[in-house]
Amino acid sequence: MRTSLVRFAKMVVKHKVTGYEEFTKLAESLESSGEPVHILFTGSKDENGESWCPYCVKAAPVVTKALESAPEKSHFITVEIERPFWKDLNCPYRKDPRTHLVFLPTLLRWRSPQRLDGSQCANTDLVEMLFQDED
Repeated sequence: MRTSLVRFAKMVVKHKVTGYEEFTKLAESLESSGEPVHILFTGSKDENGESWCPYCVKAAPVVTKALESAPEKSHFITVEIERPFWKDLNCPYRKDPRTHLVFLPTLLRWRSPQRLDGSQCANTDLVEMLFQDED
């Protein structure tokens, strides 16, 4: 499991995690900041940087570009999920009521009903709206 942190010019703090426990720990720690937290759940990548999830591959450039419109002082977490872990119907990302994932990719605002699932994550207008929309 690894965590990385990158700051965008507009002060969007970008995090990357692998593993359910690492994800929940980070998401819970960011809740108290009062800053928006957006999370992209996506298929993990191989040594060539390719995801096993074709919908995730289509969504990645759309989400990356739209992230430029995210609010200042916000957080963006990318959660990479291994294929065998995702295919398990008892996967905690599927069972956790805070995430309740059905599709990959899923882009959501933490602790909010705002979310995009599957092919919606490759729709530029929807992704930009999710980043720009205020609660």
